Amino acid sequence: MTKVARPVTTRYTPSGVKKSPCIERGIREPGPAGLPRRAVAPAGPAIVAAVEQVEVAVVGAGLLGSATARALAARGVPALLFEQFALGHARGSSHGATRLFRYSYPDPCYVEMAVRAGEAWERLTADAGEELLVRTGGLDAGPGAEDCAKALAECGVAHTWLSDAGVQARFPGIRARPGERMLFQPDSGVSLAGRTVAALQRLARRDGAAIRAMTPVLGIEAGHDRVLLRTAAGEVAARAAVITAGPWAQGVLAGALPQAPPLTVTVQQVRYFAPRDPATAWPTLIEWRPEGLVWYAVPAAGDAPGVKVAAHITGPAVDPRTGPFTEIDPALEEGAAGYVHDRLPGLDPAGLGAETCLYTMTPDEDFVLDRAGPLVVGGGCSGHAFKFGPLLGEFLADLALGQDIPVPRERFALRRPSLAAS
Repeated sequence: MTKVARPVTTRYTPSGVKKSPCIERGIREPGPAGLPRRAVAPAGPAIVAAVEQVEVAVVGAGLLGSATARALAARGVPALLFEQFALGHARGSSHGATRLFRYSYPDPCYVEMAVRAGEAWERLTADAGEELLVRTGGLDAGPGAEDCAKALAECGVAHTWLSDAGVQARFPGIRARPGERMLFQPDSGVSLAGRTVAALQRLARRDGAAIRAMTPVLGIEAGHDRVLLRTAAGEVAARAAVITAGPWAQGVLAGALPQAPPLTVTVQQVRYFAPRDPATAWPTLIEWRPEGLVWYAVPAAGDAPGVKVAAHITGPAVDPRTGPFTEIDPALEEGAAGYVHDRLPGLDPAGLGAETCLYTMTPDEDFVLDRAGPLVVGGGCSGHAFKFGPLLGEFLADLALGQDIPVPRERFALRRPSLAAS
């Protein structure tokens, strides 16, 4: 960690953290460069006003925050990662066993990002020394598959079409309708979610980042080129702060930005189903239905109890502070079992159990990847960001260090029209 220049002497605690000295009663303490001056109490005994200094602070230790801390630490940048709960908690969007990894999108922009993300996963896996992404191949069905095929072709990504007989021969657990064809992409697969977040945190620590769990950030003051973060344990000044607080981002950013992005937090429900034949091969599956409902299935991998099946729909809006977080909707349970019965006969429709997570939705379902002064915001993941996690961590580290990122900045901007109009 480095010291932001201040017109006072510096002392060190036994832990080596740099601290500013005590300021005697009635004297105004100069704030870190670029931040407002903060007055100390006008009466009482001498006060120790200790402000820890770090190059980059990261708020939120889910997937994006952990990936950002790891990317910064790998470049030798002193980074401090805050998490308000225990690491690996189930109050956000990054817990659980599995997430779907795919190149197949109807939008070439996301296909190109997915290709970059696949390379980032390979780098992460090599660095971690453990399997974090299981390649299974993936199917897309329904009208949206045609648009996905066009986008894959435009980006030069391998894909092919399977006939109904081809689907049945290769993946007997999936029922293709007579005359139906499905798009097959061989490099899709399963991200091992909880294992990946833990690996990112381990690597970040290995390379010098500090991680403080059970440490909520209570407030943020952004100056011209510095950020001051308040916690119950004291204040931290940083040259840049990366806000990856997921469902809590709006609250964390309140007052720090002229206008926080409009984000809607929803509770999402998934269910696991047991394969009838454990030896059957399972791909990922996305079904793009004409009415806009998107069903998906994620093969069992890692610690998953079975194949995960759910609909990508907007769940009920909730306050991330109070929930409810774990209520199971019987109608969604019935819908998932019905879909399994009709489309996935290789699974037992009785189900193994359900779990929930939170989505943080933007109005257009594009992410927020932007910088405003010394604040970097990464979020609005809208239920489809896990596959990009290691890559987005690199992007957010780039933004924190004043570098550009190789995506259309206006599409992921804080002030894009779709956010301003909401």
